[in-house]
Amino acid sequence: MKKIFTFSFLSVLLLQSCSFLEQNKFIETKVISSDLNEQIIYKFYHTGINNYKVDFYSVHQSDSTKLFEHFIKDAVFSSNPYTISQSQDEIIITNQLFSKEKKLITRNGKSIILTNR
Repeated sequence: MKKIFTFSFLSVLLLQSCSFLEQNKFIETKVISSDLNEQIIYKFYHTGINNYKVDFYSVHQSDSTKLFEHFIKDAVFSSNPYTISQSQDEIIITNQLFSKEKKLITRNGKSIILTNR
């Protein structure tokens, strides 16, 4: 009886520590920019009732680097939340929910500017 209890207890502890139980529901991936050296993408995840998480990545060959993450509500998600413009080496991502302007530079030298203007 003690062995069964110990085994059950350890099984429950193992299941609680597994990350697959806490994964967010993946919705879609959108490509923002693509050239021979690098792709800039973002992925939408449903994290709960009326909540979404957006992860922005730089992808080069089979290597990806997470640039930043952003959380949005349902109303913003359904109204195309980002306005994206780009020139040769610069991408400007606009959303009214960004609190201040940020500038990131990817490994391949592309500038990513987050702004609320």
